[in-house]
Amino acid sequence: MTPETHQPELSFTEMLARLDELARGLRTGELEDRLRRLPDTVAEAHRLKRRLVDHAVEIREAVACLRGNARPASAA
Repeated sequence: MTPETHQPELSFTEMLARLDELARGLRTGELEDRLRRLPDTVAEAHRLKRRLVDHAVEIREAVACLRGNARPASAA
């Protein structure tokens, strides 16, 4: 398992594509190979999910700012 700090920065769409690739890998291939890689696959999927959620929050905040409805960060 590679630490998150050593992974290149992926764009939002690249992260979605990678999650799709991980899911596809779990659905296809040899069972023993899938089971052997499962811990690493799940760990990577969780890291990607956290990063995607962080990006989604940033996107929502940016949209709110553009609409003029944003609260100051200190009000959170």
